[in-house]
Amino acid sequence: MNPLLELARERFKDKKVLAVMSAKGGVGKSTIASLIALNLSERQKTALIDLDIYGNSTLKLFGINCLHEVSKEGIEPFIVGNLSIFSVGGLVGDRYIVLPGKEEGNVLESLLGLANVKEDTVVIDTPPGMGEELLTLRRVANPEVILVTLPSKLSVMVVKQMLDYLLDSKIEVKRLVANMCYLNSPNGQIYPFGKPEIVEKIGKEYGITVDYLPVDPELEKFSDRIQNYSGVLREDVRKILES
Repeated sequence: MNPLLELARERFKDKKVLAVMSAKGGVGKSTIASLIALNLSERQKTALIDLDIYGNSTLKLFGINCLHEVSKEGIEPFIVGNLSIFSVGGLVGDRYIVLPGKEEGNVLESLLGLANVKEDTVVIDTPPGMGEELLTLRRVANPEVILVTLPSKLSVMVVKQMLDYLLDSKIEVKRLVANMCYLNSPNGQIYPFGKPEIVEKIGKEYGITVDYLPVDPELEKFSDRIQNYSGVLREDVRKILES
């Protein structure tokens, strides 16, 4: 018996867990996960957990530069409005981490088992790909998945592999989000990766709803205070959650 794994299962057994995933990096997954959590927190208290051991960016997006406090109840969250945030980065700071695969699972089970998550709704930002983080999450909870991709051939190619794994594992994929699809300009929409029909085709093949999100140049101004961003991307993410 693994006490931390059992503790994590107990903490998450009655919670709604929404995992934001991507098959490859650089698709804006952490930004989308943060905006999902912020929008949900407008209606109810929500937790956001960053499971990325090596490249955690959630704390940077929120401008958080300190470490988690620890109480008798466990690892205490950073509070931003109605949002509670947990991250491996909040335990180790800016120090780099190099771990063998088995130890990755132990670290993740420790975070999930010891995090003092009191909220009923939990958004989990997973690192890209199908590594130990995904396996650990599957052992702990039964998440619904929002899968984020770019409308590019390479991104969609690896997304298909991830979809096959998730569906074979009986993990529900709630939405497929094509991020950075277009940029609005005075002369109409610009498609930096080409028109996103390639993602629509995947959605039809797998029977999954596809959502299309724009590029918003204003977002860069809020890269360390995303909680203050109220632009078109946040509004479009809100519409996804409401549909």
